[in-house]
Amino acid sequence: MVLVSRRIKNISSIETEIGAIEYIVPDMVVKELERVTMDNKKKVLLKML
Repeated sequence: MVLVSRRIKNISSIETEIGAIEYIVPDMVVKELERVTMDNKKKVLLKML
């Protein structure tokens, strides 16, 4: 949230300006990405037939 609420001029120095960064991805997003990946794998397999 800090990244969007505070202007950072130099992204390479972000940890110096705000501290360590921890990325959080909601479970719902992970599940959707897994579903999309499986759908794409199925499509590739069907094209090979």
